[in-house]
Amino acid sequence: MPRRRPRRLLLVSAGLAQDGGGTAVVGRLALAVLREYCAERGFELRALDLGRGGAPLPEIPVRHFGGRRWSLARAVWRAQLEPAQVAALVFDHLGPSRCQSALPRPLRRPHLVFLNGIEVWRPLSWDQQRALRLARVRLAISEHTRRRAREFSPWLPPVEVLPLALEERPAWGTADAATLARCGRDFILMVGRMAAAERYKGHDQMLEALARLSGARLVVAGDGDDRPRLEARAEALGLADRVVFTRFVDEATLHRLYEACAVFVMPSRDEGFGLAYLEAMRASKPCVAARGCAAEEIVIHGETGALVRYGDVEGLAGALAGLLGDRGQAARWGLAGRRRWEQRFGYDAFRAGLVPHLDRLTASPGDVRH
Repeated sequence: MPRRRPRRLLLVSAGLAQDGGGTAVVGRLALAVLREYCAERGFELRALDLGRGGAPLPEIPVRHFGGRRWSLARAVWRAQLEPAQVAALVFDHLGPSRCQSALPRPLRRPHLVFLNGIEVWRPLSWDQQRALRLARVRLAISEHTRRRAREFSPWLPPVEVLPLALEERPAWGTADAATLARCGRDFILMVGRMAAAERYKGHDQMLEALARLSGARLVVAGDGDDRPRLEARAEALGLADRVVFTRFVDEATLHRLYEACAVFVMPSRDEGFGLAYLEAMRASKPCVAARGCAAEEIVIHGETGALVRYGDVEGLAGALAGLLGDRGQAARWGLAGRRRWEQRFGYDAFRAGLVPHLDRLTASPGDVRH
């Protein structure tokens, strides 16, 4: 008799590339756990990536679609036409999961959807709603994301919370010595995309706060269509010699910037999670963040950093001045942040949190508890 092929788990990603931001990290974290889970449970693992690739994923067959959404959807549908092979699907973003809404029940395999933030903080289309209703498992990456999602979609079925982690792998790229020399040491570090549509991240407020901090220097890592405006704003405030805009840097350079900074700041209003806080905590650096978003679930005020009211420039400047003026406190908060990252936001914690949901996803219908 021919040997029966093992059943398959399928990850469907909105993009796994290095420059894909937080959603790509969700996909890569899920893929790492799935690889271990499939090896232990005897499943095959495959991945479909809406993006163009660019992330080395050893031992995992990945098919890339270069942004072709309909091609990805057709591939997801075709995979489920062989129900004896595909046991379940994991979607790292709501967008690609919409294709599930078009499949009749006999063909549709169980699926899990991650809720990452801004994509669910708005009224949803009918196919987005249906994809979430039909999902066997829905995972929000923070309590803040779950709460905001329910504000717009009070009909949502149960949503569980699974905080993110940092990936356990060497940093991509090679440290840029010229950029590191230009930045120096003991600066304030801010990391994030500078997009005109995402001014809630707080770059303007940070520049205004820096103008109130005599002698302090700021390094802004990242890029985007709003960078030229922010550079002009820094010059208009008389800060051109105290602010370095690095533009895009690879991970190896970014890791060195975290190590060299005195304090990390991201006074954002609308973070679905905030991986940059974890990156700073891993480097034993205190964090300054805004209240009212997911940062409150990561940064402990007065223990691992400081939380200020969003838009409060004076409060932001005061928190930074306190840390820059008391390096002993900054070091203590940084070490406490490192311990919190290790205990609460490590890869092992993410894996331990996801595995029970994968068990529920792959269970037979009669064994599922909603």
